[in-house]
Amino acid sequence: MTETKPSRFDVVIVGAGAAGLTAAVMLGRSKQRILVVSLPRRRNSSALAVRNVPYADGLPPDEIYAKMELDAAGAGVEFCWDEVTSVQAGDDEVTVATRGNGTFVAARLLLATGRRDEIPHWLPDGVWGRTVFECPYCHTFENSGKTFAVVGRTDNTTWLARLAQVHAGRMTVLVGDPQVLQQPDRARDLLVADGAEVFADEVTSAVVGPAGELRLATKAGREVVVDVVLLAEVAQPDQRFTGMLGLDLMDNGHPRIDTYGRTSHPRVYSAGNALGSPHYMWTGAASSGLNAAKSIWEDVMTK
Repeated sequence: MTETKPSRFDVVIVGAGAAGLTAAVMLGRSKQRILVVSLPRRRNSSALAVRNVPYADGLPPDEIYAKMELDAAGAGVEFCWDEVTSVQAGDDEVTVATRGNGTFVAARLLLATGRRDEIPHWLPDGVWGRTVFECPYCHTFENSGKTFAVVGRTDNTTWLARLAQVHAGRMTVLVGDPQVLQQPDRARDLLVADGAEVFADEVTSAVVGPAGELRLATKAGREVVVDVVLLAEVAQPDQRFTGMLGLDLMDNGHPRIDTYGRTSHPRVYSAGNALGSPHYMWTGAASSGLNAAKSIWEDVMTK
């Protein structure tokens, strides 16, 4: 039997979010053979609207992605809607294996997998991206005047609450680690001074009430009824492939990169939600995709 050779591309992009699709459009316009491999559901697909993107504020994420996919396809970019199961990078090429569509080989790889969300077990179905969020910038304005709870374990919880407090009609903060509240904390002091309640407590269960409110039950026996919940420590680095590739990592667990997305492997680049801040938003991810695409193209043309 003749063995089928894997399809070859100039660049394979893993991830079809803001970073991956932005890079795909730019590289496609550079007349490279580009493949985007991704599952169709993105990290923010559950959100009702994209915010803090002035030219697209309020549009559903899927509508924005559909236009970006159309633009990429118009530039000759190909798509494979499948799960990536493994990646390898050698001296001369990279190999990307998928669950249902075989293996692809390319001269370069762009990881645009972003972050993964660790959603607490007690979160009811259907509320993530609707009334429960992790970013203090993207969905708080639309909920101004409502009752908020901010839930987490570290001092990032009080910092997150302070950033959102201007929007809250009433603010309750639940910090799971009691030792955190025994340390000096300027954000906590400001929260309390402006009327917030801060407790060393953790949520054990939650239900959606008849008016859409969230009823949080806590370990200490509290019932906290709120309209909006912000979760701290949700976003975590997506390390499915960094270990396979042997990439150097930063302290936050993301690949160590320069401004233009170069990693420790000369054939592997990284773009997306990877640079320091846990709230590296849509426009930042898209810009990092442009930077990585620029770096890849310049590398191609000078080798």
